[in-house]
Amino acid sequence: MSPWIALYLDQFLIFILVLTRIGSLLMTLPVLGTATVPMHIRALLAVGISLVIAPLHFGLPIPPPENLPALGLLLAKESLLGLALGLAVMILLAGMQLAGQVVSQMSGLSLAEIANPNYDTNVPIFSQVLEMLALAIFFLVGGHRQVISALLDTFAWMPPGQGMLPDSLLSTMTAVATHSFETGIRACAPVMVATLLAILVVALISRTIPQLNAVAVGLNLNSMVVLGMLGFCIGSAGWVFQDEVEHVIDTVRDSFVVSSGDGS
Repeated sequence: MSPWIALYLDQFLIFILVLTRIGSLLMTLPVLGTATVPMHIRALLAVGISLVIAPLHFGLPIPPPENLPALGLLLAKESLLGLALGLAVMILLAGMQLAGQVVSQMSGLSLAEIANPNYDTNVPIFSQVLEMLALAIFFLVGGHRQVISALLDTFAWMPPGQGMLPDSLLSTMTAVATHSFETGIRACAPVMVATLLAILVVALISRTIPQLNAVAVGLNLNSMVVLGMLGFCIGSAGWVFQDEVEHVIDTVRDSFVVSSGDGS
């Protein structure tokens, strides 16, 4: 084989590996990885970023894969690195959706559902409100830049072709899920407490006045309490989510650093 052809093949392989790692993140990143963004826009963005990053690694010696299964394994390792970062952010957002579902169930408004185009399903209206709040805060605090920066840093620790899953990835994702659940509970805690007190008040009144229609009064009171408390505490829910964004990204980034340090 001509040396020029071998050089171009090596460069093309490096570009494909970089594109796989970056594309897997963009396919799972909030907003960019949803059905609301056309596929060709996501593909164009992934190719554009890869064209900037790939030339920095063109001199890297990468043993060519011997067969298709070896190439598939190489691409799978690269894609899992990007998927890990995107999945961590999606899990964090799921905590806010969980908070909305809890509020909807406690207030009796779980039947008030709207279509969520991001996941192609119906969700309670409070879940949609808190998810949109979390997405707005995620982009306002530069979460998208932090995630992409963390992914680009992985090329310094794990160059193309040397990607490997951290041994602590499972425990890291478990910790992220724990933080996500805790974030959702903390975000909706004031509304949950207020709704619980409203339910107890209606129960006490219904025991005192048996003729009172507790169901009708309870639903109306719960709706007013939830809307009032949510409007009053939605800012604090945003602060709770904001404090967790950087922590979750740093947690996943640190797992990659430890893995690369162990490998070296």
